Amino acid sequence: MPLVQIREKAQITLPSQVRKALDVKEGDYLEVTVEGNRIVLVPQILIEKASPVTLSKKGERMLGGALEEVKQGKTKEFQEIEGLIEDLHG
Repeated sequence: MPLVQIREKAQITLPSQVRKALDVKEGDYLEVTVEGNRIVLVPQILIEKASPVTLSKKGERMLGGALEEVKQGKTKEFQEIEGLIEDLHG
């Protein structure tokens, strides 16, 4: 297991074999947690916040109806995407 040294400003360099194994590159984000006496780094993907969307009146009604159905438990669960697509076409 390779060792890393804490440098100036508490920086570390991940060994190349670790970076390759996890496919992390410069600019990627890692979640840092402490578990017992261990530091755990988990690669993360960040998604940019979407711009606000303005719905038409019909779109607002459709969204309101869909949210009401979710509240009422009128939802379906699919184990595979093919089942979802089949249901949408049916």
